Amino acid sequence: MFYLLTDNVNGFFSFLNPIISFLEDLDHFGLALYTFIEVLLILPPIEVIYYPLIQLNVETWYLYLMNVIFFNLLASMVGYFVGMKVGSPILRYFSSEEVLEKAKRLFDKWGVMAVAIGAFTPIPYTIVVFLAGISKMNFKKFVIAGFIGRVPRYVLGGYVVAYIVTELNSDLLNEYMLILSIVGMLLFGLYYLLQGVYNLYKKRQQV
Repeated sequence: MFYLLTDNVNGFFSFLNPIISFLEDLDHFGLALYTFIEVLLILPPIEVIYYPLIQLNVETWYLYLMNVIFFNLLASMVGYFVGMKVGSPILRYFSSEEVLEKAKRLFDKWGVMAVAIGAFTPIPYTIVVFLAGISKMNFKKFVIAGFIGRVPRYVLGGYVVAYIVTELNSDLLNEYMLILSIVGMLLFGLYYLLQGVYNLYKKRQQV
């Protein structure tokens, strides 16, 4: 997944500027809202908003870090119980039965480690959270494992953007990264939409 790393685009892709301005205007509220929703729905990772906001406000990047950590933790707690109640039908929409069964077996085998690894990697965290609720994993262990996995990811990514990427100061690099980010987000959403439609079609064929 590529991420937004600029606050302005020129030329043909200038139509993206309203999106960038919208992200700037949302600031902490938008970051908190997206962080919460991203855990409960399969959406592009929070970094698509987290990183550009850091680059626009490098001096206070740690405030965005605390924002993301707090609301991710809160959403994970809520998502655990949502997964316990309605997680199975939601995941079945996005994944085939075979894939879901394999994920369950891996989850049952690795447990807490699976949560920590899933929290750190770019895979949709919604799947990890819902599987924890579905399997009724120990709630405290789930929260701790998610915290251990997410915090290093957000600290490392935020630091790289604040102190390394920003120093490059390359408008051309930033513009291409923005374009790739938008395309990546669209492909991400399209993939899961088509996956869901395919799964529904397959289930109807089996009836």
